[in-house]
Amino acid sequence: MSSDEENAPPLILHCHIPKTAGTTVSEGLRKSFNLYHFHHFHPDPFYILTRDVLEDLLQINPSLRSITSHNLRSFPLSIANRGTFFVTFLRRPEDAFISTLRFAQREFFTFPPEVRRLWPKDTPQLPLRELARQYLDLTATCLDLCTQTRFFCSPSATAEFGLCDGHSYGLNSYEIAFSILQQFHFVGVVEEMKKSLQVLTDLLWQRGIRVYFDLNLKMNASPEHSRPTWLNSDDEIGKRVFETGTTDRLLYDHFHDSLLESYRHLRSRCWLGARPAVRDAIEAFPSQRWRGVTRSMVNSGRLFWQRQRPDHSPIQVDEVELSTDTLEVRAARAFVEGDQRKIAQARRREFN
Repeated sequence: MSSDEENAPPLILHCHIPKTAGTTVSEGLRKSFNLYHFHHFHPDPFYILTRDVLEDLLQINPSLRSITSHNLRSFPLSIANRGTFFVTFLRRPEDAFISTLRFAQREFFTFPPEVRRLWPKDTPQLPLRELARQYLDLTATCLDLCTQTRFFCSPSATAEFGLCDGHSYGLNSYEIAFSILQQFHFVGVVEEMKKSLQVLTDLLWQRGIRVYFDLNLKMNASPEHSRPTWLNSDDEIGKRVFETGTTDRLLYDHFHDSLLESYRHLRSRCWLGARPAVRDAIEAFPSQRWRGVTRSMVNSGRLFWQRQRPDHSPIQVDEVELSTDTLEVRAARAFVEGDQRKIAQARRREFN
């Protein structure tokens, strides 16, 4: 390996789950890296960017810093002897579903024929609730949608271990998806976009990588932002929407909590503005009373003063793992081996 390869920054792979504000994140990466950011698009939603394809992209442009794509559904730990840095965003499942419906109504006639066949013929004209009902009926054989979970459990990886539930997009396995996401360098949350981008910016800075996100930028946003009144568990269709996303909800809840914890830690050591500082002081009051408030204000003053000084050096972090493995194969193998151990233990208990 050459010295240039050893010193090359990790390649940021933004795994863009559809309808998770990925265009906004991609725009921030483009502004940060200019020509060295690549927003990959492929009309086939089932196409997957493999390690070989990614290596070809690096051969064409060895200076690439980041890639965004809906098709980044394979997660190699290295590409052409260069480490990777995985980023993705999750979204509240029912909101992602509604966003998908609205997007389909706006862009239906731009869809390729193979995608248009997956939707009711009169999608653009239907009331949103009726479109939801018809779309759920069309996908009823799947029993669930869980597109965020299935995004990480690609059929090409899980089928190798005999894992399949008949869905062509991917397997609905919370265990495998969770195992993969646990190894991601960053998992953000759409509903906490500003906090997510602040945490991501800090994580990359720790590796010596500067990125510049406009915290108020919203790209490709729907003109309609309000939640439908029927999207609740008391409405027949609303209840069905909630029931189809149970696995996605489990992932979302876990990583939402993790993101907020990471943000609290970031707030304790970095100046993020006056509002977070005031919020810290308020949060310190119930448990520690005025002593906690004073301590919080002193810490905020120290952080504010530090930001007036020249930038400190990046924090040293562990080296990026270089391996020929992919996260999805590791997770599927561990899942199968874990099941086999459970079966063996059950048989031993039965025998005894």
